[in-house]
Amino acid sequence: MWAGYGGNAAGWRRGGRLLGLGLVLVGVVGMVSVAEGRDEPQEVVHLSPRVREVPPSEAAPAIKRQTVAPFLNEYRFIDSRATLDDTPYVVAGEEGHQLIGSGDRVYVRAGEEAARSHDVQRVIYRPGTVYNDPQSDALLGIELRAVGEARWMKREGDLDVFEVRKARQEIRPGDRLLPYREDPLSLAFSPHVPEHAVDGEILGVPEGVHYIGRHTIVALDLGRTQGITPGTVLALDAAPTQVSDPLEGDTLHLAGEPGGLAMVFESFARVSYALVMEASRPLEVGDGVSTPERSALTSLEAQ
Repeated sequence: MWAGYGGNAAGWRRGGRLLGLGLVLVGVVGMVSVAEGRDEPQEVVHLSPRVREVPPSEAAPAIKRQTVAPFLNEYRFIDSRATLDDTPYVVAGEEGHQLIGSGDRVYVRAGEEAARSHDVQRVIYRPGTVYNDPQSDALLGIELRAVGEARWMKREGDLDVFEVRKARQEIRPGDRLLPYREDPLSLAFSPHVPEHAVDGEILGVPEGVHYIGRHTIVALDLGRTQGITPGTVLALDAAPTQVSDPLEGDTLHLAGEPGGLAMVFESFARVSYALVMEASRPLEVGDGVSTPERSALTSLEAQ
């Protein structure tokens, strides 16, 4: 039986509904005699377990939302540069200003198909870390970080004018405008280990720290292409160490030591974001990610 992060039952899904894993004790009353010199019958209650269906609104999440809420509010991920190139972007501020703050207006190139009304609000993102495959150097995706929010005002020639409603930092030409997330990311999923062996590594940490511990959010070079979905539990291992044989002179590789467990909460084609649930040692960018033993679920259940 799985108890999710924080000791809450996460449940599993059947026919589109989440099934809670709590056991309901059903009483069956019978009449039996007691062999202690008494002839009078007594009631004995027989208990049997059954699964109780829990609507999604009642199912407790496997990861507490407040643990990842700052990340979900601030970061987005785009799989390809072509997709990024198609997103609306800031051209300049009023009178050509290059640094823009709250209350200022910005000129945006949004394309002919963009939605235009005073109800249109957008989050302003700045392209940040570019993730590449550690082996092939192929582009895996681009991480965006929110720098402000804006509302559509009017159309002027080929450009749209937005008013900056909130600025977390100065907004610059080239920053991108995207809609708010359509639906809150569900954290009520069934924790599971991959059905096959996977081999990857920690690509980075959105907050930019180098050393990683419990409750750190990490980006991994594994995604839906490798069967990684929300709820996937992965083992974290120290990167293999290279040493030189003192006598033979050749290079040897020492296997990495186990370092902890992480649970994926959002996945894309070739990249996933995961929360470190256990860390037995300091972890670093470049450390390995692999399929854990199924007993890892029991380890998390005990938390």
